[in-house]
Amino acid sequence: MRILWINHRCPKHPQAGGAEEYVFQISRRLIKKGHEVTLLAERPPGLPYKEEIDGIGIIRKGSFSTLHLWAPLYVARYSRSYDVIIDNIAHVFPFGSPWFTNRKVVAVVYHVNGSNLRRVLPPALRVFGEASEKNLPKIYRMFVTVSKSTKSELIKLGVDPSRVWVVYYGIDHILYRPGRRKSDTPTILWLNRFVKYKNPEHALKAFQIVKKNLPDAKLIMAGDGPERPRIESIARRLGIDNIIFTGRVFLAQKIKLLQESWVCLYTSDVEGWGLVALEAAACGTPCVGYAVGGLRESIVDGVTGFLARPGDFEDLADKILKIAGDVNTLKRLSQNAVAYASKFDWDRSAREFEEVLKIL
Repeated sequence: MRILWINHRCPKHPQAGGAEEYVFQISRRLIKKGHEVTLLAERPPGLPYKEEIDGIGIIRKGSFSTLHLWAPLYVARYSRSYDVIIDNIAHVFPFGSPWFTNRKVVAVVYHVNGSNLRRVLPPALRVFGEASEKNLPKIYRMFVTVSKSTKSELIKLGVDPSRVWVVYYGIDHILYRPGRRKSDTPTILWLNRFVKYKNPEHALKAFQIVKKNLPDAKLIMAGDGPERPRIESIARRLGIDNIIFTGRVFLAQKIKLLQESWVCLYTSDVEGWGLVALEAAACGTPCVGYAVGGLRESIVDGVTGFLARPGDFEDLADKILKIAGDVNTLKRLSQNAVAYASKFDWDRSAREFEEVLKIL
């Protein structure tokens, strides 16, 4: 099967995240099964127009905005070279490939933004974002998503339930596994992109409460993004010590942080799944997050971590203290987390994704 996968970012993009990991891990396994995969993505500075990564043919065109012009042109001209086209909808606006080809097209949707669009889009674009999301059932016939919660949201939009398949994220268990020991002091890890809907300021507010109860606690905020300067400014203004901003972290450092931390923290308003929560679990680190979207699946409340009331950073702090303030709870949740994460595997995810492509 010849597959064209369209996504904003390639694996080497400096802002590559969970969606890119999903595309990369499944694509490389589809190739091992004898399929051909081409990824069309935007071209950030310093990366070549064409490249091959683990057998995946990468074609880079345009920027974050102009890829929405390049993708339809590419599909209209070259779609006959492919058997199936996958539109990755990790952002608000779809690529709309069904309008430009008669080939089979499937949309991979990570989360439905809904009312959160007012936070992620300026007013001038919000109306188009809302229209795009509401019209997804009219643009696409087939959908893959990464959690039951996103499937439910798509059904609410009017998508036929029989046309939505859930294919979960996987884990590389050779890389993500428990380390030798946790850090000597209670360490909370926030590992994400600094964007508004991830609510990084809630990590600061929750940590401020945690510090009153655990004075030696430490917060590590790893990642980068447009909100980072503002968050660093807030941290300085609040005068909270023991906060470390690492900037973007690469794989070895990321795994070390996940293994040594006592708690992994999620503060997102919207989350289709929460890959870092599962990676943390595989490393034996319980996760605390808001009870939203796919986090209600990637974190098993009271078993692998705790879920807090959405938007309530005080409840978030209380849940952190339940773990960081009790070694026995930390040990119990850590063991449960490793067992839970063992159920998720990229090979299984790729097999299930392949089955969807076969029945399109």
